[in-house]
Amino acid sequence: MLGKYSTNVVLPKNKSDVAKAINGLGQVDINVHEPVEKNNVGFVKSEIDRFVGNGKKKVSVILIREK
Repeated sequence: MLGKYSTNVVLPKNKSDVAKAINGLGQVDINVHEPVEKNNVGFVKSEIDRFVGNGKKKVSVILIREK
C-alpha cells in the first residue's frame, strides 16, 4: 500500500555499536572525545565550531552520558 513500509531498526547498545553504525553511512569524519569533564568543555565546543566550519556540510552531535 502507498505510504506503508516496514523497517528493521536496531538501536546500538554501546559506543562501539554506534561507531559501527556511523561507519556504515559512507565517508564521514568521526571525532570522539572522552571523557569530557568540566575542565575541557571549552575544547569540545571549539572542536564542534571547527567541525561545523562554514556550515556547508551537515554535522551531527551525539552525547552519551553514563547512567
